[in-house]
Amino acid sequence: MNLLKNLGWFLLAVLSFFFGYGLVQSMALSALGLGASIFGVLPLYVALSGAYVYGVYRWYQTEKVSIQTTAFNRYIWLPTLVLLVAITAQFFLPDDPSVNQQIVSQLTVAQPVFGFFMVVVFAPLTEELIFRGMLARYLFPKKNNSKQTALFLLVSSVLFALIHFPGTLQQFLVYASLGLSLGLAYVNRKGLLYSISLHALNNLIGFLMILML
Repeated sequence: MNLLKNLGWFLLAVLSFFFGYGLVQSMALSALGLGASIFGVLPLYVALSGAYVYGVYRWYQTEKVSIQTTAFNRYIWLPTLVLLVAITAQFFLPDDPSVNQQIVSQLTVAQPVFGFFMVVVFAPLTEELIFRGMLARYLFPKKNNSKQTALFLLVSSVLFALIHFPGTLQQFLVYASLGLSLGLAYVNRKGLLYSISLHALNNLIGFLMILML
């Protein structure tokens, strides 16, 4: 019964991501598409998104997550190494861009300033809070051995891949490997700062590459 209750709370957090933050994002993009000034849209987007992030973070903090040291979080460099391998693999295993990548590319070219805040700032904050933090908070509150930690890493990696709408197996594996590196970062530092930082770095690299092409 407790598991079902926690699953319900986690699903509520996921719904808040898609229908709460997602609504803010959609309204901002629609306004820009209709010709609204970036100077009017961006401050409102930042304020509403910031309020959402703050609210979810306070929600996340209501309970502590127990993470014991295992083989998965003993080495601080491991998450960064996995991220670098995932990024490198994308260059040597080219594939058609996913729907998510196409949207990000179009937005970055059309609205680079807004794209920076959406892709580099708020995507890492919101996605890590929900799909690492809230997932751990409700479904994996105690990671006291390698098996529990491995299951958390598997579930968080798969969810991370799915929310980016991969169209091929290769795209799924790329997103899942990125999710694995971020999950490792979360359990490594026993909190969100490392995973958010790595996520932002990955998105910043992609953002700059789009601008330079």
